Amino acid sequence: MKKILQNFFKILPHLLFVALLLVIIFLPDSKDVEIENKIPFIIVAIIFEVQLLLQWKKAAIYDVTSIVFLILLIWDFKATKFATGRKLLLPSPENVFQIFVSDYPKIIEGLISSFRLLGIGFLFALVLGVVFGMITGWFTRVYDTVMPIVKVISPIPAIIYTPYAIACLPSFQIAQIFVLAISMFWGIFLNIVYRVSHVEKEIVDSARTLNLSSSSMFFHILFPYSVPSVINALSGSLTSAFMVLTAAEMIGARSGLGWFVKYYSDYADYTRVVAGIIIIGIVVTVLNIVIKFADQKLVRWH
Repeated sequence: MKKILQNFFKILPHLLFVALLLVIIFLPDSKDVEIENKIPFIIVAIIFEVQLLLQWKKAAIYDVTSIVFLILLIWDFKATKFATGRKLLLPSPENVFQIFVSDYPKIIEGLISSFRLLGIGFLFALVLGVVFGMITGWFTRVYDTVMPIVKVISPIPAIIYTPYAIACLPSFQIAQIFVLAISMFWGIFLNIVYRVSHVEKEIVDSARTLNLSSSSMFFHILFPYSVPSVINALSGSLTSAFMVLTAAEMIGARSGLGWFVKYYSDYADYTRVVAGIIIIGIVVTVLNIVIKFADQKLVRWH
């Protein structure tokens, strides 16, 4: 019985994939729904199926793909084949994925705008977080003075500062960068402080035996020792920063993915709103994959 269930779950995503294709292609659409193009939706389904075939040895892939196909199948049935209720709030998946094709110039422009701000904010947070984190973690007096204040300030969500930053800083972009830098700074800073303050005594004794200067201690000992902490902090920091960025873009920006979602929600264009939400989810997933790859390939000594 257990083996039968295992075999069933192995073929389940493939069955759902076939069922989804049959529903998309052959089952007639509701008269109240206008479908622009079904090909992008079909391509998305094929991409998931190809991914499953490429990673067939991973059991979790079968479960994830089955859930994805089931969601797409239910979504298509509800929004396209048996459209009832508030159809405006539940656009058809065919039309949503068609937006990826028809609006790709705006999407690319939004991605570039968002990542440019994210990159600038990240550089500020990285430099300041590493420098101040190493100083705070290494010098006991600085640690005892700074950390009680940090424990009060650091839990405050960075998005809270957005209205004040917009009012005080000279431009909206600078305000965005400021808020982004804060959202990433604390994660990097606290990880560096913990790492440096808990550096192994043997490493410090060996460095002192060599009569290393303070600058050499920081650059050749403490910094390499702290790099894994920076990588570990990036996953949560970048993800939360991107969420802060999209939220800030909804307030007063004229470009970016957050602006894309907010702009079209104001006009009740929920097809583009859903497409924007999916894009944001994809971007966050890709960011986490890139960080995980960097952790595995670039930091081999921790």
